[in-house]
Amino acid sequence: MRERALLLDVEGITLRGTVAMPDSDGVWPLVILCHGIPSGEPVPGDPGYPALAERFVAAGCAAAYFNFRGTGLSGGNFSLGGWASDLEALLDEAGASRGPFRDCDAGRIALVGFSGGGAVCIFCAARRAGIAGLAAISSPADFSRLLPREGMADFIAHAREIGIIRDPGFPESEEAYYREMLAHNPGEVVGEVSPTPLLIVHGDADDTVPVEEVYRLFEAAKEPKELFIVEGGGHKLRLNQAAMDKAVSWVLERLSR
Repeated sequence: MRERALLLDVEGITLRGTVAMPDSDGVWPLVILCHGIPSGEPVPGDPGYPALAERFVAAGCAAAYFNFRGTGLSGGNFSLGGWASDLEALLDEAGASRGPFRDCDAGRIALVGFSGGGAVCIFCAARRAGIAGLAAISSPADFSRLLPREGMADFIAHAREIGIIRDPGFPESEEAYYREMLAHNPGEVVGEVSPTPLLIVHGDADDTVPVEEVYRLFEAAKEPKELFIVEGGGHKLRLNQAAMDKAVSWVLERLSR
């Protein structure tokens, strides 16, 4: 497996990540992996996104994983609008087969997003044609149910504590920050993802995004769509073998078409 460093400037913020691909020469379909909003609680033994990328590389794909703004080694502060800009910029680079995305097939790009990252994938896929497939895993339908307006101050304080909001002056307005979050509700745009194939994966024991959310999301989506409920699955489905087996096989099938 070969790895290339991913460095991308978005609105003056540097995003960092990795593009992995098979050792042999070729033009490879690409899977972009999008993480969720950090909780600040690491899971012991978690192999991270490189392990998932390796599964796709072993199957003959390139796989990109990166830190959205405000997380990991990337700069900036967390905001859903900012994350949408990050993914749009990444898709532009991948679609042009530029930089670390050279040797990637711009006509065969799939998205796999988790939780808040899944919500951002839905938002971006609704505005962009030509994506081969989108797997949204543990994604909310409506952020106002997860983060009500009266809890926004506490959320911002927690985000500062775990280091995803880093600048003292950010956000400029708590109200504007909340409205931006609601402007990226996936349930309001998921119907526009079609004709991109959509897989929604959710655990029926998710204690962060209740499973009722996913039924609302699926109902609002249009064909082609598929819903996979993981029996006994919690929120961190990247660590659930059944969920990942389904997502990986589904994405590979779409990329092979």
